[in-house]
Amino acid sequence: MQAIEAEAARLYLKARASDAAQDWDQAYAWVAQDPAHGFAFAKAEAGWELTGRLQELPVGGDDQPAPVPSVDSGAEDAAVPLIGRRGLLVGLAAAAASIGVAATVTLRLLGAVDRYRTALGETRTVKLADGSLVHLNTNSSVEVALRDDIRSIKLLKGEARFDVAHDARRPFIVNADGTLVRAVGTMFNVRLRPDVTELTVIEGMVAVRNGGSAVRRIGSGRSAAVRSGSIAVTHLEPAKMKQRIAWQEGMVEFDGDTLAQAVGEFNRYRSNPMVIGDPAIASLRIGGAFRLDRSQDFVQALESGFGVRAVPGSDSSIILVSAE
Repeated sequence: MQAIEAEAARLYLKARASDAAQDWDQAYAWVAQDPAHGFAFAKAEAGWELTGRLQELPVGGDDQPAPVPSVDSGAEDAAVPLIGRRGLLVGLAAAAASIGVAATVTLRLLGAVDRYRTALGETRTVKLADGSLVHLNTNSSVEVALRDDIRSIKLLKGEARFDVAHDARRPFIVNADGTLVRAVGTMFNVRLRPDVTELTVIEGMVAVRNGGSAVRRIGSGRSAAVRSGSIAVTHLEPAKMKQRIAWQEGMVEFDGDTLAQAVGEFNRYRSNPMVIGDPAIASLRIGGAFRLDRSQDFVQALESGFGVRAVPGSDSSIILVSAE
């Protein structure tokens, strides 16, 4: 049994890390081979999914910690009889319940989870069955499970804005790499950065928790940087808020950002990167608004107004150096 559980964990972590369709297909094919595989895979995923705790996130006053109730870890694991494909699905649901969390593998196999993704340089808006909108930025993906008691969204990678349709009976929960954001009817943006999860509340209010942190209630016009159980909340001026969500209008805006930061933003949408070839210009301060699909306009602005020379590469990359 240990070997089966190890393989289940390996397949799940591989698929979760790559978010590649072929890796998920490989995992699901392995699950279908044997009932024991299904049980082990549900356990592996449940170790990462903490959806059994999502209902604890309250929504109330602004920017205040709230006590976190204790959570029963659930009953001990028990053997589950599984027969055929239908039995496999029933068994997976029972297995997930027996360990105190709802593993989404059951929902995926039942076809109740929808996955949406964007390619590099692509943005997309998806209207969910409840009327909510999910705006996906470049190279992003989400999983959506709309149930009778909860609307569960997992941001697998990238960035997304959520315009949440009001439904007090079904909280809207976004899980972004362990950061849980609960909303009822609001609008917020979540970005998975390399070092932190970045939350921007555009309208309304959300409740946030990460790891063992206390719940924070965050209102509109505020942002949170979340990492390792810490939630750092800051106020955003209107101009900064506009800059944060400019991508939803096909734009990128800079206001005193360094050249290194600006290049990093544009490279999120380019298959062939811009590269700073001279460290001396990396700290140049940049301002202006540019279309995401016209990085050449940004390069021309650098050459005409910032003393930067652009050298094109044969692979469509661009090397930026000092013009002097």
